[in-house]
Amino acid sequence: VVFAISRISSLSAIAAAAMTPVYSLWLIDTVFARAVILVIALLLLWRHRSNIQRLLAGEEKKSG
Repeated sequence: VVFAISRISSLSAIAAAAMTPVYSLWLIDTVFARAVILVIALLLLWRHRSNIQRLLAGEEKKSG
């Protein structure tokens, strides 16, 4: 949905990473698994920090 609206693939990946811990609250029962998902999502967002800076500056390229 994010990609269909924005046409920016990195934005859709960042949105998916940010929403994964939220979805895990409904889909996963164990606290440990939720914590692992949260850590992975935070690491992914940290690795995308240059993309986030380009997005905020309006410099990220659109697809198509």
